[in-house]
Amino acid sequence: MIRLGISVEGATEREFVSRLLQPHLAEFGLAVTAVDLRGNVSLDKIRTVLPALLGGFQFISTLYDFYGFKGRDERSIDQLEVAIGELVDVAQRTRLIPYVQRYEFEALLFAVPQQAVAWLQGSAAQLEEMQQAVRRSGSPELVNDSYETSPSHRMQKLFAGYDKKLHGPEIVELAGLAAIRKTCPRFDAWVSRLEILARTE
Repeated sequence: MIRLGISVEGATEREFVSRLLQPHLAEFGLAVTAVDLRGNVSLDKIRTVLPALLGGFQFISTLYDFYGFKGRDERSIDQLEVAIGELVDVAQRTRLIPYVQRYEFEALLFAVPQQAVAWLQGSAAQLEEMQQAVRRSGSPELVNDSYETSPSHRMQKLFAGYDKKLHGPEIVELAGLAAIRKTCPRFDAWVSRLEILARTE
């Protein structure tokens, strides 16, 4: 098995990796471990954890939210991933697969609104509001990058009992990776890159 460490933003992403990515990628010959950065993600903070990750795993990836990424300045999401890659020596860069989620983990919930509403015991009106947000944005991955309308704030506004750490991973586990990948091409491309890692060894 190829050892893959995924540096994650916090508890929600850690649970997601453990519940969904770990069993899925095991089928591709990857032993996956989530390493929790415990929030406040920045390039400086990532730089401090990379040496230990490089020492402990054959490959490393990341799962951080673009929304709330500290000190991203004017970088686009793609530029931010490039900047993460440049934190390691050139010789090590083939071992690092930077991924930043557009715009938050909760975007994945907007890919499967029926499951989200069912799990949270919501209403038809709440389902319609989630679906409208996707239609207006053009994709679950484009719901979106401001304080009032980011995916997590939308979920908290829609569902008073929504608990990010508890409900997010539960809903995506219920829906399954295939359903999420179908409407989240950026996320799908990342998972596809991870799937082929075993073939590179």
